[in-house]
Amino acid sequence: MEQIVFGETTVKDLLVYAGLIVGALIVLGLLARLLRRSKPPAQVQTVRCRCGWQGQVSRLAGRCPKCNAPLGDRRVGGGEG
Repeated sequence: MEQIVFGETTVKDLLVYAGLIVGALIVLGLLARLLRRSKPPAQVQTVRCRCGWQGQVSRLAGRCPKCNAPLGDRRVGGGEG
């Protein structure tokens, strides 16, 4: 471990540096995973109803849970839903 590789750098020094670099990469990967915004599922959409309710409903069967009006992709005629 005390073998000199080049200059005054030893094998032990190289292993310490390599360990620090690997540790930093792991920490950066974890931070990136925590800070990444997740995409909403493709079959869900966020909507607002005329009755005042707002939230997420299914694209296939999107109805307001408060007044049962069709919402989002289920609206007919393109009016507010």
